[in-house]
Amino acid sequence: MKNALAWIETSAVLIVLFLAQNAEALTVSGVPKWLEAGILRSLEAVWSEIPDDIYTDREGTLKVVSERLFTGYEIEVKAGRYSPVVLFTPKTAVIKPEVRLNLPELRGMSLEWFSNDVKGMDVEISRTASEVPQEALTWSDAELRKQLSVIIAKRLPGWDFTQQIYLSPEATVITLSFRPSGDMVLAVKPELYSRTIPVMFRSDLEAKLLSELSVLIGVPVKWASLHAKDIEKESSELLEDRHTVENMRANVSVKFRAGKISELNAGVDSNSLMFSVWVSAYAGLDGRYPEAGAYFGYRPSWKVKGKYNFAPEIYTELIFSLDDFGLTHRLGGKFELLENFWAGAEYQMPDSEYYMRFEYVPKKIRRPYAMWRWSLKSYNHEAEIGYRVDEHIAVGLYYDGKLGLRGMWNF
Repeated sequence: MKNALAWIETSAVLIVLFLAQNAEALTVSGVPKWLEAGILRSLEAVWSEIPDDIYTDREGTLKVVSERLFTGYEIEVKAGRYSPVVLFTPKTAVIKPEVRLNLPELRGMSLEWFSNDVKGMDVEISRTASEVPQEALTWSDAELRKQLSVIIAKRLPGWDFTQQIYLSPEATVITLSFRPSGDMVLAVKPELYSRTIPVMFRSDLEAKLLSELSVLIGVPVKWASLHAKDIEKESSELLEDRHTVENMRANVSVKFRAGKISELNAGVDSNSLMFSVWVSAYAGLDGRYPEAGAYFGYRPSWKVKGKYNFAPEIYTELIFSLDDFGLTHRLGGKFELLENFWAGAEYQMPDSEYYMRFEYVPKKIRRPYAMWRWSLKSYNHEAEIGYRVDEHIAVGLYYDGKLGLRGMWNF
């Protein structure tokens, strides 16, 4: 019995709440969806202030007030089951607005992207504004702006806008001007890595990229992210057109990440040619003097399926001792067993020794590296573990019978 009474009480409360809610729920007809919410807010505010007694024509009062608030429409208020139905009918024929888009101050590829992004947007905005009579634009501009924000956010994420509406008996002109909102790109940091192109040439390529990408400074981060593929394509084409890359027959891969400090990582590598030049100096090792070296590698174009290309790299390495200009010549071959991890064998002259050689050599900077060589004749070990500080400098802990430090400068 108690459960039955509780169920009846709950049902009664829900019915009262339902009737109370519907008693205040006005219905609007004859206006576009994007305008309904704003009109309903105003109508509900007016309806709640009209006295609910036998002396007041609530529907008639709502009609009079509505016609003053919502110019441009004939308004009819019909009593509904729970609340009035407000019918809107345009008084005059709709004048199709002219939409003018003032493009922001952009240049280069960013201007081209913006122009492409807004193609057809003036027609879409004009169609939206044509859904209401001209007079209604005097009081519906805030709701119109909300609807235009939805349209613009899809095409131009991160961009804000201002709107101006000009009305005359013969024409309606809507002018939109754009500006970045929220986070903007403050700088672009290109980083180029390669086993093929010496550092001196990479720095030149990075400078060219930096100049090309300067057009992105000041644009919204969200919009730059939307055009990440375009940025990567433009950067790849720029690098491929450079003589250094073309002559080396290098392949280019680019990845762009948008942010306040945007990053562009570009890999430029030949499938067959490798080249590098360096100098090094030692600390804490008696008898070791500064050296200069050059590395030349060739990799046959073997078609091997899978993530790694197991084609061997045949190389020669020349090392000059800068104290007596003595020359050490190495000739060898190696395989990339795992990504950036190499294993192979080499022959060293003039001491006529064979070595096993293992090394981990990342392409990117600010990464650790490692190398180990073992003589098959004298059983001597040479090993190094270090860190690539930037494009030029690498510092490592070096072992060659004794432990010391080795610094290297890559050209």
